[in-house]
Amino acid sequence: MQTITTRPAARTANSSVASPAPSGIAPLGITKPLLCPCCKQPVTIPAPEIVIDHYGITPMEGRIFEAVWKGKGLPVVTERIFTAMYIDDPDGGPSPDRMYLAFKVALCHLRQKLEGSGIGIANVGYRRGYRLVLEGKFPSTASR
Repeated sequence: MQTITTRPAARTANSSVASPAPSGIAPLGITKPLLCPCCKQPVTIPAPEIVIDHYGITPMEGRIFEAVWKGKGLPVVTERIFTAMYIDDPDGGPSPDRMYLAFKVALCHLRQKLEGSGIGIANVGYRRGYRLVLEGKFPSTASR
């Protein structure tokens, strides 16, 4: 299974194209376009802010999503996600046990909101973290 989908940027008369990614890598894209909240145009190469706005993701879920999004399909260790979750907390967040519990609850809600969108967050493996998966097949949360 391919974890991310890349497409070369194609210019057409009625589509807007993001600037090419650095070092010749094609930007991430999804086949089910989202509407830009500003101009209401379909976007197939969304910014994480557009995904967060479109699916009504809470601030905590959004921090998790953005941390995983920055990994571009590569594993992001849980500690990095914890740092993103509690970046504004002067104490660094709650105890590790409570932090992990809050993360698991927020991740569950985030996955439910993204279900059917073609965007998902997959567990890479024990102590290896999580990664962004675009246009993959995700297990249904109802069958768990």
